[in-house]
Amino acid sequence: MFTTRQLLTLTVTIMIAAITCALVLATGAEWPGALLGGGGAGGATLATLPKLLNRRET
Repeated sequence: MFTTRQLLTLTVTIMIAAITCALVLATGAEWPGALLGGGGAGGATLATLPKLLNRRET
């Protein structure tokens, strides 16, 4: 279903979103702001996903 590379990229994306959300919460922000920050980080990572997955390994 998924290649190892795709699975790894999706896992890293989820980790980036979770870490960003936690860091924003640690600064004392409200939870909606933290979710938006985490979503933004995850979205930015997913925006680069097609480029990462289409690269050919040499």
